[in-house]
Amino acid sequence: MNHQDRANWMLSETPIYARLVEELGDVPTEVNRVSIQIHREADRAVDFSALRGWAA
Repeated sequence: MNHQDRANWMLSETPIYARLVEELGDVPTEVNRVSIQIHREADRAVDFSALRGWAA
């Protein structure tokens, strides 16, 4: 079960969770999206592979 499946299950099985998502947005999904974006940016920031080819 992936994150979206869990979120959909929570929405259907727990009314309080559905109400919180309605009021505040789907915070766990947004945090996951932002963390993936930051991880990709960090990978690009510390990618020194181009320097290895240039120095040779």
